[in-house]
Amino acid sequence: MEKEIFTSELNKLACHYNIRIWIAEKMGRRWSYVVGAGKEFFLPSQMITRIGKYALFVEGESFNKEVIIDDVRKLFESRNFQRSKENIER
Repeated sequence: MEKEIFTSELNKLACHYNIRIWIAEKMGRRWSYVVGAGKEFFLPSQMITRIGKYALFVEGESFNKEVIIDDVRKLFESRNFQRSKENIER
């Protein structure tokens, strides 16, 4: 249930900024998709921040990295996730 709520919130962000956004977990040398939302743009993806062993990826034509990071941080805080904003690197 929590994952579906989080996916729904990510989808709102993706629609608002016209991007594809997802979280992946580092497993050895590879990144494993965890959750994401938005339509595919067939553009190169960009890792915009790391959160421990997780990372936030974005795909889109133009976006403000800092604003998206702040919105995702607020989303985590509003959902009472265990990660604090100090763990998010810029």
